[in-house]
Amino acid sequence: MRRRRWILPLAASLLVATGTAFHLQRSPADDIRPHPFNQDRNAVWLEHRWLERPAPPEEMEALFRALARRGILYVYPHLIPFDEAGRLPAHDRGQMRAFLAAARGATPRVRVLPWVGGLRVGYRRTLKGALDLGDLRQRQRMVAECRGLMDEGFNGIHLNIEPVNDGSDEYLALLRALRPAMGRNGILSVSAIRPAPMALPFAPNFFWSTTFYRRVSALVDQIVVMGYDTGLPTAGLYRRYVSYVSAAATKTASDTPNARVLIGVPTYDARGLMHRAGVETLRNGLLGVISGLRGSRTGGTFEGVALYAGWTTDDAEWETYERLWRGERPPPASDGNAEASP
Repeated sequence: MRRRRWILPLAASLLVATGTAFHLQRSPADDIRPHPFNQDRNAVWLEHRWLERPAPPEEMEALFRALARRGILYVYPHLIPFDEAGRLPAHDRGQMRAFLAAARGATPRVRVLPWVGGLRVGYRRTLKGALDLGDLRQRQRMVAECRGLMDEGFNGIHLNIEPVNDGSDEYLALLRALRPAMGRNGILSVSAIRPAPMALPFAPNFFWSTTFYRRVSALVDQIVVMGYDTGLPTAGLYRRYVSYVSAAATKTASDTPNARVLIGVPTYDARGLMHRAGVETLRNGLLGVISGLRGSRTGGTFEGVALYAGWTTDDAEWETYERLWRGERPPPASDGNAEASP
């Protein structure tokens, strides 16, 4: 009996690895031809200072004008994470309103979705975490906090809780509760863990299966795939995996009526086990997205790419983004700043 307990997980893991390796071997990876996939409906994650510390109006307006010139429609400024009670700790509501006013004044088209969430209880031995998705009262408080943010005038909420196990009913319950809190026109956006044909039995939060992606997509308006921190050792493998991610996520979301997909690509240089600075680059990520969308018949499912993150994107990376993704020369930086300079 003991043998049988590990035989099934091992066999499933080997199946995932074999299927993924087969796809990676066959997928194109270096396609730099012109493409039609950019719709100037891209996104960027912004650092917490924009919602939590006062900033001059002209600086905030310059940020939005610079991002608008680069085809950025959605911005996800970070807000203080939920605490163990499911509430947002004290934060600067006045600055939030000033940030929204600057956005509306500089470019009415932009959509501002505060980035909320936090670390799940039990993640890593060294980090206790705060969010217990199994706690109904905590989920209710989180929903109430998000409803309050919508009352301030935000266009929606960008939810990032990590890590979430594949198949988590508690996470789905939270999404169901958040949906009506968005109102008629609000956008419920989520950061999504990397997809795979099936989850790994011994690491259920490393991949989300196609089945779980479909269930999440049915409950949200926007699913933003975190296409980084893969641990892959070479640039070629990473490009091919992002190609798979782009094709799989957009195809899965096409089965649901409302969800749109953005693919998150990295611009940060941190080095570690899960992120190799010379492998997981913006260029490799964009090439992977382009190759994955070639020949993909997913209608209007795909919306754009999301840069992680605004505060780590340097001049050379903005140029790469403009050239490879938008097919344009970088715009001038006359009114840019540290997060939005080209």
